[in-house]
Amino acid sequence: MQVFTQEQLYHINQGKITQDILRSTIHEALHNNIFNTNVLISSKPGLGKSYEMTQALTKLTNPPLLFEGNANISAFTIDIATAVFLSAGKHLTIVLDDCDMLFEDKNLNTAKKMFDKTRALKYNKHYRSLKGLCTDLQFEAIASFSSDDRAGFSVPLHNVTFIILTNRHFPTINQVEKEEEGTSKESKFTDLHAIRRRTEGETIEMDNKTLWGYVANVVINEKICELITPNISQQQKEQMLNWLYPLWDKVTERNLSLIEKMTRDSVRYPTNYMDIWSKKYLER
Repeated sequence: MQVFTQEQLYHINQGKITQDILRSTIHEALHNNIFNTNVLISSKPGLGKSYEMTQALTKLTNPPLLFEGNANISAFTIDIATAVFLSAGKHLTIVLDDCDMLFEDKNLNTAKKMFDKTRALKYNKHYRSLKGLCTDLQFEAIASFSSDDRAGFSVPLHNVTFIILTNRHFPTINQVEKEEEGTSKESKFTDLHAIRRRTEGETIEMDNKTLWGYVANVVINEKICELITPNISQQQKEQMLNWLYPLWDKVTERNLSLIEKMTRDSVRYPTNYMDIWSKKYLER
């Protein structure tokens, strides 16, 4: 008996193609980046960028540094300065995951200088203002890039390669030119496009149904549900995906985390888990 419709199979195949593009981009960034260019991998939330990067990093003997979820530019600057300081001039690869604060409007000039010919992370306040946020080692690091003769400091990034996973959209030149000249949106798009131009990688576009197909492909082939309940059947996974498909535009989140939550619910509430799914994960 055919479990999925032809339409669903089409979206699953499109999702697999998207996964292959994402995996290939991550593989090239980690293994074949012979020019040490900064790599930007951008997509809407839920694609599985973090999942795919984590899988790739676990296979490396000496994985790059992974920075996740810096809350503000000060904390980010301290972390990067410390990593560069400890590298002692050797080449360093850093994966930035969930560091979208770097691309907020107020930080775009800082981000541009990281990826243009300047290749530096600039902090425009006196380094001593960060002392309360630092360990002794971190303060030693930022002090090494600082001087009491000037207000700010600059962390050189010429020996650093960044691999950036982000939910932020980076517009093409055509999208920039559609904005009204002189507006704040045109200015922001210009800055984001400048970062896109100065990095390599992929901006992965997909509609919601392809995202369902991506999630379905991972559920069917990657055993993410088995990490939660090893004895889950193929039929149970198919039931979950078929429940989601007509409701995909109404669920509270569209990502692999939703699958993990639904799987746990099916274990906790074995007799009425579908009612639980409706109550917890559908918009009212």
